[in-house]
This record gives sequence, structure tokens and C-alpha cells, in this order.
Amino acid sequence: MADIIQEQQVKRVKRFLESWRMALLPLKSVLIWEQQWHPCAILAFLSILFLTISLMDLSILATISVVGLILNFIDFIVPIMCNTICNPGSWTGQNEKMYEDICRSIVITYNKIISNIKSFYALRETSPPMYYLISISMLSVSTWMAASINNVFLLYIFSAIVLLWPGIQHRGILNTVLSFVNKAPKMASLKSD
Repeated sequence: MADIIQEQQVKRVKRFLESWRMALLPLKSVLIWEQQWHPCAILAFLSILFLTISLMDLSILATISVVGLILNFIDFIVPIMCNTICNPGSWTGQNEKMYEDICRSIVITYNKIISNIKSFYALRETSPPMYYLISISMLSVSTWMAASINNVFLLYIFSAIVLLWPGIQHRGILNTVLSFVNKAPKMASLKSD
């Protein structure tokens, strides 16, 4: 039953992203760092974008509006450019399979996020102390961070993590770092005489 629902979700995502399919294939290769320079390109793009936003020194509402305008422009222009530059007749079966894999990974990631959110809110029923401990701790830390650190910089760090995460996962960097941490020599506890 879950597989049938997942396949229906994949079909919906494929239809929704149909006009972006030509752009998604190169975008995937950048996000998973197929070339060594891809993480640098991601950070350079993000840095220029956030430097521009920071230099504009807009209010929150104006910043949200400008970002919305940019996203709408990108959503308008990318399908037109893709159809102009790339001939739709050059779309092959291999490209279709890669496009379907991209859509499937989007659905799987979305379902994982929803499942984690549901699990967190299920803690409210199964273990209220744990739910409130996690909620209050996370909200307190985020409040402290928002009060201490520039919000544009926080958004920059968050955006960098989100955009670099697929490459980190694909390259296994997190697993490598965690294995080094686990293999690190443990300090002997001090014994009292």
C-alpha cells in the first residue's frame, strides 16, 4: 500500500516539475558534487545572493518580497530557457530514468521529513516530558541564537547547510567524520585516590 502511494506521489511530482526537467539533471549533478568545484560554486552563488540582500538592508517584509520576486522570475525564465537551449526531442530514456530518480528522491525525502515531524508530535501523547523538554530546549536555543547572531547570517548558514547536504550525503562525508570520532582514542577518566 505504501509503495502504491509513493508511486502516485512520484507521478504527481513528475507532472509538477515537468517544465523543469531539463534543468533538474544538471542541478542534481551540482547538488551532489559530481565535480570538485561544485561545492565552491554553491557557496559562491549563496554568498553573492546573501551579500546582495545584506547590502540592500531591507526590512523583513521587503526582503521576503524581493526573494519571492526572484523565485518567481526564476520559475518563469528557467523553463523558457531550457526549452530554447535544449531541444525537447533530445530527451532520452536515460534522461527520463534520471528524472524519475530525482522525483523519487524528492518524494522519499519529503516522506522522511513528514514522518519525523509526525514522530515528534507523537511524543506529545507517548512521552509528554520528552516532548516538552525537546520543544522548550530547541525553542530556547533558537531564541538565543536569533537574539545573538545576525538573522541574515543565520539564514545564510541554514541555506548553505541545506544546499550542501545532498553532496555531503552523496560523498559520505558525515559517515567518515563520525567514524573518525568513534575511532578517536578515549581519554581515561581521572581516578581519585
